[in-house]
Amino acid sequence: MKIICSKDELLKGLQIVQLAISSKTNLPILTNFLMETQKDKIKMAATDLEVGIKCFIKGEIIKKGSISIPAKKFMDIIRELPKNEVLINVKDNQINITSGQAKFSITGISSEEFPVLPGFTQKEYIEIKAEILKEMIQKTIFATSRDESRYVLNGIYLVIEGKKIKMVATDGRRLCFITKELDNSTCKKEKIEIIIPSKAVNELKNLLTTVTEEKDKIIKISIEENQIIFKLDDTILISRLIEGRFPNYEQVIPVSSKLKVKLDVEKFFRSTKRVAVLTNERSNSVKYILEKDKLKILANTIGLGEAEDEINIDYDNEQIEIAYNPNYVMDILKNINVDEIYLELNEPLSPGVIKPVENEDYLCVIMPMKI
Repeated sequence: MKIICSKDELLKGLQIVQLAISSKTNLPILTNFLMETQKDKIKMAATDLEVGIKCFIKGEIIKKGSISIPAKKFMDIIRELPKNEVLINVKDNQINITSGQAKFSITGISSEEFPVLPGFTQKEYIEIKAEILKEMIQKTIFATSRDESRYVLNGIYLVIEGKKIKMVATDGRRLCFITKELDNSTCKKEKIEIIIPSKAVNELKNLLTTVTEEKDKIIKISIEENQIIFKLDDTILISRLIEGRFPNYEQVIPVSSKLKVKLDVEKFFRSTKRVAVLTNERSNSVKYILEKDKLKILANTIGLGEAEDEINIDYDNEQIEIAYNPNYVMDILKNINVDEIYLELNEPLSPGVIKPVENEDYLCVIMPMKI
């Protein structure tokens, strides 16, 4: 294989595929990425056997071929090259890199040893704007569980039904739900229900971050047996799915509420953050007291101290005290991306609901703590 490629194109491709390169593995091939010529483009691919990424970059192909390249060393070299034009010449798994007067030689592994990644099929797929998918991920991913014994909660539950796409995430103590409209769907199934691993969702979010500045970018999603494939322009992300049945999340969402108060997101966040300073891992609880025209926020941790803050609100109902993990509250407020929310409550030990004032497609449920 012999190609000429710009330094910027190589770095762009490396930035994408490095998301799937394994840093902790006993298999040397998984610390490498695949470089392969395909027609008039150069393919770069990487996988950790759970998540795989493929992308195409521009370059001049002098001689066709393929090679598996040590990712970290190659990236270190490309970053330090003095000129924009890079010549890569491969002979017998030896990768020679030339740019200006700088010359490097590193050893690769035969591409035949690299795992085969599936391509994107055009049989059945859905389409959604990249910026909308990124928003859905951002508003749910933080609520996924990290407890490996509850593996079905270690990802986002994706439901496609008609023209609707839904995402749900929960760790058993909080739950986030969002629904949006699809741009297009060729799926023949009436309803699709899958669980996408958190790692794949995070990698997808990182990928979407690089393109969502461009308006109206469309991402295609294909679901085949035990895997999901995302296609964005010339980049493809593949992930295995989590096998198992996701809990009935609808049972967790309260159908009504006795009390409802409107809160300024910035004030609510700042006040919770201030009071949370006097909490710790053993006593990570903040008390919220709704009184006439005010919300009191308090923390009392033995051996640490007390904190209290207050927000003026429009409230004229019965007094209620409820306690939450402040980190759960702040996670929601950091990602909700609105100015005002409703806090809906029933009893002190019943789940509370946080939702945007002017948007009905998103809500979060938080389980209270004992006071």
